[in-house]
Amino acid sequence: MGSQIMPIYFLRAEETPLAQHRGLETIDRNSLFILVQAPVEPVAQALSTLRQMNVWMRDAYEREIDIHNESTFVFQLRGHPWSIVYKPYVRSERVYLTEEDARSISEILNTSAIYYTRSDTCGTLEYHLYRNGVCVEKLFFEEEVSLEFQSQLRFLEAKDIRNAYTFTINFICEQDAYVPNIVKVEDLKAGQRTNLRFEDLMPNEVERMDYLAQE
Repeated sequence: MGSQIMPIYFLRAEETPLAQHRGLETIDRNSLFILVQAPVEPVAQALSTLRQMNVWMRDAYEREIDIHNESTFVFQLRGHPWSIVYKPYVRSERVYLTEEDARSISEILNTSAIYYTRSDTCGTLEYHLYRNGVCVEKLFFEEEVSLEFQSQLRFLEAKDIRNAYTFTINFICEQDAYVPNIVKVEDLKAGQRTNLRFEDLMPNEVERMDYLAQE
């Protein structure tokens, strides 16, 4: 059987170059990412240790790869200071990215990390900002239910936040960070051989992308 096309799409507004995108690409999507202010190599090393990922293909974008269990992508977009950890949701898999992963990576690398998750289905939005393993700011919002906010960085309370989405977009922009809009249209299946490429993400827009998994 020949190589198959990877069923993952990278959606973005085309008005500006990707290197200039900051903030949230969309709020109309179920998504979960960990952002780390460090290059791909140390981030992938930390994650592979934390999560016992014994498959690690470095600099794998546009290369042929074999899909294994718990497929995880660690990549840095060109012109962006943060690496992004993305794990497609697959029903059969058991390793989920958590805020503890973000905290641990931040502590191991002595840097900043952001745990970000949005459920368009449930109407929730959440982020945690860690610096050197310490949570210095976090927000949890559930539409028409609650807004929780804590920060060591600014004198601000939840009641001062008028719009959680605008606030979060501004927060991500202030960190010089970017949360992309990535869509998986079908599950990645262990045993497949595929070309590691996200549709609509050009090779010259990727500084580096690594593939982590478990045999």
